[in-house]
Amino acid sequence: MKLFKKFVLFVIAFALIIPGANIHAQDKKTVMTTFYPMYYLASRIGGDAINVEMLLESGQDAHSYESTAKDAVAVQEADLFIYQDDEMEFFVSDLLSIVDQAATQVLESTEGIDLLSGDHNHEEEEHDYEHEEGHEEEHNHGDEHDHEEGHSHEFDPHTWLDPNFYSQQAENVKNALIELDPANKATYTENAEKLSEELTALNEAFETGLADLENRTIVVQHEAFGYLAHAYDLEQLAISGLANNAEPSAKKLTEMTKVVNERNVQVIYVDPTTSTTISETVSQATGAELRPLRTLEFITEEEIEQGEDYFSIMRENLAQLTK
Repeated sequence: MKLFKKFVLFVIAFALIIPGANIHAQDKKTVMTTFYPMYYLASRIGGDAINVEMLLESGQDAHSYESTAKDAVAVQEADLFIYQDDEMEFFVSDLLSIVDQAATQVLESTEGIDLLSGDHNHEEEEHDYEHEEGHEEEHNHGDEHDHEEGHSHEFDPHTWLDPNFYSQQAENVKNALIELDPANKATYTENAEKLSEELTALNEAFETGLADLENRTIVVQHEAFGYLAHAYDLEQLAISGLANNAEPSAKKLTEMTKVVNERNVQVIYVDPTTSTTISETVSQATGAELRPLRTLEFITEEEIEQGEDYFSIMRENLAQLTK
């Protein structure tokens, strides 16, 4: 690791001195974000006043991504780096250890926000599905927490799936942009207010749409919907863990198949932008229908070109839940 850090520092230093390198000298500030939920916040609030970039390419998993020397250079060249939090992008702690944070401002978007508890070495955890609740204990994100080998989650990082939590993150992004670029404070404030109003309307749509839902248990492949379940009085039962690439054990698959049969579950929700093989196994054993429910961790370039965004996909999620 020490050799890697020395190499990256050399690369960053070289990038700073090569002809044409003009770090932080643009008319507009450059904001580097990790993945789509962060990119969308920065783009909406920054508007035309900033340049927004995304570190991860479409389809790359923020949970399991491993940063490169190229990433470190890209972050160092930005004026502001925004990431979800240490529970989502495990690679960020190593990345920031070799980035000069005196030159690049850094924002952990969930700073100061009370988060829901996550798993603890989830792959080995045994679930009592008869007693599992959608309402999970909340924790203050200011508390100290460590990641053990295997990337267990002390807190659930999927805040953006609750419009109310996402609105709090938007406030953090707005404040960071104003600190970075006070000359455009009015723009950032106006854009953030508009976004907040839209998120409030989206929350109201979910509250209304889900209020009379008879079956309030949702079975999902990826345990990403804890905040949505918490906000709208649903119970989430997940086949795999909080990490998108978590592989359930044979015992877990057997347990889930039993639960689906015993509860007469008709639908298993999957994100079609990721592998659905695990859910297909349970579906084939139970006859449950597979139905899309997007985590928004990924959004394809084609979808962006077609005008899809956070709000359109969240509204489609609501339509799938109420179908």
